[in-house]
Amino acid sequence: MAVELQYYRGQVSIVTKIELFFDLLFGPYMRDYPKRSAERSYKGNKTYDRDRQWVFVGSKESMISVATKSTLYAVLADPAVDTTYFTPNGYYHRNKRLTEALRWLNAFVLDLDVHGESFQDVLDRIDRAGLPRPTAIVKTPSGGYHVHFFFRDPIRATKKTVRLYTAIMGHIANDLGGDLAAVGANRIFRTPTDNTLVYFEPLNRYSFEVFKEWREINHPFMPAGGRFVNIRADELMNHPALQRLLTMPCSFGHRDIVAFNLALAMKASGWSQNRAEAVLRHWYHHYCAKGAPAGKKPFSQRDAVYKVQYVYRNSRLQAPKAEIIRRLTGVHFAYQTRVIGDSAKPRSERDRSHLIEWENDLMSLLCAEKILSGTQQELADRLGGCPIASFKLVLRRLKEAGRIVVESKRGRGGVTILRLPEAPESPIKQDKLQCERKCSQETHIETHVVIYADFRQRRVMRIERVASYEQLQVEDPDPDPPD
Repeated sequence: MAVELQYYRGQVSIVTKIELFFDLLFGPYMRDYPKRSAERSYKGNKTYDRDRQWVFVGSKESMISVATKSTLYAVLADPAVDTTYFTPNGYYHRNKRLTEALRWLNAFVLDLDVHGESFQDVLDRIDRAGLPRPTAIVKTPSGGYHVHFFFRDPIRATKKTVRLYTAIMGHIANDLGGDLAAVGANRIFRTPTDNTLVYFEPLNRYSFEVFKEWREINHPFMPAGGRFVNIRADELMNHPALQRLLTMPCSFGHRDIVAFNLALAMKASGWSQNRAEAVLRHWYHHYCAKGAPAGKKPFSQRDAVYKVQYVYRNSRLQAPKAEIIRRLTGVHFAYQTRVIGDSAKPRSERDRSHLIEWENDLMSLLCAEKILSGTQQELADRLGGCPIASFKLVLRRLKEAGRIVVESKRGRGGVTILRLPEAPESPIKQDKLQCERKCSQETHIETHVVIYADFRQRRVMRIERVASYEQLQVEDPDPDPPD
C-alpha cells in the first residue's frame, strides 16, 4: 500500500503500522517532539498555539493526555502503560476531555457490534450504505469492529461543526447497524494493535465534504423555516416503556445508556434536577447491577447522578431517542413533537428568496432551454430579479456540485454559457482511470530515510536510507484473522 509521507525532515520516524495509523490521524496538528526539547527554543518568547491538540489514551477510568508524536509512540510502546482506549479527536486542554474542549475533528469512528462477521462483511455493509471505503477497521475483544474514516484535513471543532459532525455520524451508525449510543465527537475507542488492526488503507482519507454530500443525498435535511420544536411530553415518564426501563433489572453493559436515557426522559417530562437525581439514586440501589466484569470499571451511584447533571446543563439534550427506548425495553414507544411559532411565509410574501430556491429556478430554466447564454447580470434578471451576488454564489455551488457546466468568454462581448453536464463515463472506464492514478501514486516515492530512535531516552539509535519504497510497506492484513 502506498503512503504519501516525507519520512525525515526533523520528524519522528515511522517504524510500525500502528505509528503510521496515528501519524495519519493526528499528523498536521501534533508536534513531533516537545517544544522544550526542540533544537530551536526561544526563552521568554511563549506564545499560545491555537492549532496544537491534546489526545487521550488509557483506560476508561484513567486516561493520560499527550500532545507530541514522540510521547505518544513511547506510551504505546511501553507495556507498563494501559493504552486500551484513545480519543480520535483532539482537545485544546490537557485536563479537559469534554465536548466543549474539542479543537480538531480528525475522523469518524463507528462502533459495530456485528458478532460472527468478518471485516469483509463489514466492508459489504459500508458499500451497501453508499459510503467510501474506510481507512481502518479494528477488531474488538467482544467480536465487533470499530470502523475509522480519516479526514484528509482535520476540521476545526466549532459548536456548529460539532453538531453537524454528530448528526452525520448518527446517520452513518444507523445505516451501518452500529451502536447509536457510541455516537458523538467526545467518544473513546479501542486503541489498535498489530493483531486487532485487521484492515488499513492509508490512501483512504477523505474531505469532510464527502460525508456532507453523502448525508444530503441519503438523509436530506429539511429545515423548519425558522421555527423551533418542543417535545410534547406531558409526563413522558408515565409511558409503559419508560416505566419498564426504570424498574427492570439493568445488567452490565447497559447501565450507562439506561441512566442517560432515563435522565433525558425526566428532563422532557419537566422534572426538576433534584427529583431526577433522587429517582436515579433509587434506581441504582434497587435495579442496577453492582460491581463490574473483570477488567471493567464499576458503575457507581456517582456515575448515575452525573448523567442527570450532564443532561440538565446541556440545552441541546431534550428527550430520548424512541428507537433506543424500543431496543432497550422491547416495548413500542413513540412520542409527538409540538411546533411553536408561525410557519414560514410563502415565497410570494417574502422580500428575499433562499439560495436553494434560486438554484431550483436556474435548474428548471436550464432543463427547459438546455443552454443559457448571456452576461451574468442578464441571466440573473431572467430568474426574476436574483441579486448578482446571490447569482454568482448559486453558480459556484451548482458548479462545485457537478450539476452544471459553466463556460466564460471574456473581453468585449463576453458572455457566460451554462449547460447541463454530459452523462458520466461507464464504471469500467472510471475504475480503470482510478487504478492508473493509484498506480502512479504508488510508484512516486523512490527513496526514504528512516530513523530508529529510543523515544523514551530521546536519542537516535541509527539512521538508514532505504533505496526502494517497497521496503517500507506494511504487510497486508490477514484476510481471515482469527477471533
